Amino acid sequence: MNLDYIISDNRFGFRSKYTTNIFICHQINIQGPLLLKIMMRKINYGFIKKFDQCWIPDLNGKEKLSGKLSINKFKNCHYIGTLSRFNKVCKPKEKWTYKYLAILSGPEPQRSILEKKIIQAFNEIDAQCAIIQGVPSNEKLRLNKIDFFPHLKTMDFFNIIDNSETIICRSGYSSIMDLSTLQKQVILIPTPGQTEQEYLSKYHQTKSNVTTVKQSAFSLDKIKKPTPIKQTTNDSQLMTNVFKSCGL
Repeated sequence: MNLDYIISDNRFGFRSKYTTNIFICHQINIQGPLLLKIMMRKINYGFIKKFDQCWIPDLNGKEKLSGKLSINKFKNCHYIGTLSRFNKVCKPKEKWTYKYLAILSGPEPQRSILEKKIIQAFNEIDAQCAIIQGVPSNEKLRLNKIDFFPHLKTMDFFNIIDNSETIICRSGYSSIMDLSTLQKQVILIPTPGQTEQEYLSKYHQTKSNVTTVKQSAFSLDKIKKPTPIKQTTNDSQLMTNVFKSCGL
């Protein structure tokens, strides 16, 4: 089979000298402690330069969702607009199925540590809540007033988000792009030690005025009224332009 293009979703080794190679990544300008930041940026830049193009899922301007992470001066880097599996805004409701929906993700043991904290917090309030666990299981469970879902298909995922008043989740970039589209009020909890998520939570605390809290300090008692992540005005022409620039 002959290939003309390889599009790599943040996989440095997924390229070939016989094809046009495209790298998709929003984290070009890595943030973190000074010495680590300098070293990681150099390594990161070195790999990205090996690709013909780098597509950045964000906007170039004041509406950026990734903040400093996607700032760069490379000629092969192109903004393509934000991406999301969803395409419509959730509408306010008079009655919600769930007061809080927690969406868990990421590596262990941090996923389980946060899950335990959230279960404890949900059991302390008089309200229906739900948790999407992000674990390989087929069983939906209900314990007290909490519904547990292992995974959900996109439409089911949208429906449960649409019927939840407030979302609690990690500050990963995919989640931020989805929630910016959906316009749901959110509480962001970065994974401890993940500098990207720690940066994005602080960035949107300022840019979008969203509620962010450290995992170790999580408590619903101290949460102020959550707000949505700032909504962007996407530009479909950005994707059209990059397609044309590489002959697609």
